[in-house]
Amino acid sequence: MVDDTYPQMPIIETKNYLLRPARLNDAEDMFEYYKQSKVVEYLPMSSHKTVSDTRRFIKSFFIDNYNQGKIGHFAVVDKSNNKVIGNIGLNNVYKSDTEGEIGICINPIYWGHDIATKLGKEVIKFAFTSTNIKRIVANTYENNKRTRKSLKHLNLKYYKTYNKKIVKGMKITYVKCDSYRILKSEYIKINRK
Repeated sequence: MVDDTYPQMPIIETKNYLLRPARLNDAEDMFEYYKQSKVVEYLPMSSHKTVSDTRRFIKSFFIDNYNQGKIGHFAVVDKSNNKVIGNIGLNNVYKSDTEGEIGICINPIYWGHDIATKLGKEVIKFAFTSTNIKRIVANTYENNKRTRKSLKHLNLKYYKTYNKKIVKGMKITYVKCDSYRILKSEYIKINRK
């Protein structure tokens, strides 16, 4: 199914979840998790203080990029209650790009149910079958054990460690990060079995 407003962003449906483009009226649900410091701990941003912060974030990170024709993050909708419980996708790439970075953010209420892995598989499948992506990367802080586990289940392999510059407000720090990746050829080989 294709979204009429953003044709580069398909609507992906699984048994329990719907992946669709984010909307401004998702702000209340997204604020619920973006206001938590444990959610943004490994993101290059501060926790949101108001729903207006989240609305501005939706406009700049999601909608503005969709309007430029980029493939970005999908809002994750729990079909049982129509609630947005997270976002997952590629970090704003064009359909013609050959590399994309996957990003995942799930409301902590839903942690421990392996949602990131299940939906990550759907995003990787979409990227390798519907775009020009040949390599998907994921970058995570070295001490972020939870994400590392999910990346391994998605068949991404450790590639390298590097120092990432993080700017939060006026504070600049450098954090050791690990980079993981999977090539399209590896994905095809794994899924032939």
